[in-house]
Amino acid sequence: MAEYVVDSTGDNAAHGVDLIDGDEPAVRMIVHGDLPATIDHDGRTWAQTGDAEDQGDDAPPIAVYRPV
Repeated sequence: MAEYVVDSTGDNAAHGVDLIDGDEPAVRMIVHGDLPATIDHDGRTWAQTGDAEDQGDDAPPIAVYRPV
């Protein structure tokens, strides 16, 4: 199970994000603070889909982004 980190002040939650493009393996990253509508990564723009991958019991879901 993944652990989610907060900054030293304890008020900046981190969120898991998967960048998914077809059948390619997802790129998983951690985003601190609020999730943005889009993420620029590796020369591409990725948009939040509103979908999430359930991680089970106590772990927060992983937000899904796809290329624009």
